[in-house]
Amino acid sequence: MKRNEVLSLAGILLISTLLSLSMLTRGHLWWDDFAAYILQAQSLSSGIPADFVAHNTFTIEQSSYPPGPIAYPWGYPILLTPVLGLVGMKLLALKALNTIFFLLFLIVFHKLAKTRFTSTWSLFLTAILAFNPALLQAHDQILSDIPFLFFSTLALLLIEKNVKQSWLIGLVIFAAFSLRTNGLLLLAPLAMMQFRSWTETRKNWREISAPYAVFGALALLFSLLLPGGQESYLSHFSMFTVERWLSNAGFYLRLPADLFKDVWLGLIFFWLWVGLFLLGMITNFNKNLPLLAYLAVSLGLFITWPETQGLRFIYPLVPIGVLMAAEGWRAVAERLSTWGTPLARWTGLGAAMLLILLSLAASAQIGITNLRNGRDINGPFDPHSQAMFEFIRAETPPASVVIFFRPRAMRLLGERDSFLSTECARLPLGDYLALSKKADDSLQLPEGAAQGCGLSLTTVFENRRFIVYRLGE
Repeated sequence: MKRNEVLSLAGILLISTLLSLSMLTRGHLWWDDFAAYILQAQSLSSGIPADFVAHNTFTIEQSSYPPGPIAYPWGYPILLTPVLGLVGMKLLALKALNTIFFLLFLIVFHKLAKTRFTSTWSLFLTAILAFNPALLQAHDQILSDIPFLFFSTLALLLIEKNVKQSWLIGLVIFAAFSLRTNGLLLLAPLAMMQFRSWTETRKNWREISAPYAVFGALALLFSLLLPGGQESYLSHFSMFTVERWLSNAGFYLRLPADLFKDVWLGLIFFWLWVGLFLLGMITNFNKNLPLLAYLAVSLGLFITWPETQGLRFIYPLVPIGVLMAAEGWRAVAERLSTWGTPLARWTGLGAAMLLILLSLAASAQIGITNLRNGRDINGPFDPHSQAMFEFIRAETPPASVVIFFRPRAMRLLGERDSFLSTECARLPLGDYLALSKKADDSLQLPEGAAQGCGLSLTTVFENRRFIVYRLGE
């Protein structure tokens, strides 16, 4: 890269880093996936991952519905383990992993964009993602999404470049798979690329099979070294219905609009993006078959998955959407008359620059507000929640079972086995019932309903957010 391009990219990365760090809070949302990841990382540090699986199996199997798998893929807990070992459960440090992997993703995306566009356009497209408020706010969650975004995009780059060291593609796809099971879907664009160049490579079986062999060998080794549990996710498909499929299809078609929700004129940019994406997909369909294959199989999985998960599911598809939209704009410019082409190109750069500036302004405002608020402590780490967890740790027997709407958070912060119950029949399996005064009734028994379950409930703790009962006959 030329010096000016390097400096421009470095500036984009620096600004993105500052924005990311400014948005990190000292708390966490109540989704307790983060708790499971930290518990898995702690089990690796202590050398007893099977102990985590045993405790979490109880949580998953006894809950009214499974709050997650028995074990997530172990790749992200492995990334968390050295951070936990160095600084303990410091949320800001754990979240900073997302900042690091997002920067790596931006570098890889810039290289992927340069396989299609000029240096200027590649920088503009990178800045659009680097300053996007929705992507930056995702860094505040201790989840595998941002590291997965990096590895999945890196895999697509290597596949697009058709690198001669094909074993490296298998290694990167395995890294993505170790973070999220749907990393397996990256084999689809690989197969598509190989099929497209079949006449040139069909005699080189070693090169063709190397990525699959590397991926398979590493996946097998992983399964032998660490206990499983991801297969428990398959039980979620029991909730699948045709009505849910139709609902999910509509949900994921509308979902990308959330990428622009914090940006002024966001709805206009969203519909412009949709139109250009469709045009880019049509005009460059054959060229983009590997990327479109990954897009198709991923959306197919998400739509058939009974539970929707918001933007975090489609983060790996956003880079593809940006590239397709940029190609759509280029197609428009190329089809205009000769006198109009320069105008179209400058209009495209102007629209991209406007989106970059509006995104930068929105992200900066979110970061400044967060810093002014002292990096708010929210969710299970706020004072009211911590007081409840402290009571559970100090005032209940270690072998107690606490029924709670976020059982994995209870296991991490209350240090007690826990499960989720929305029905009376399960209450006798617990020793304590902790109810949140703000939780949705779909996640726990309402207080009035719990009192009508035929068990004695003795109040042992109460504050503004929670009430804890000791259960008895």
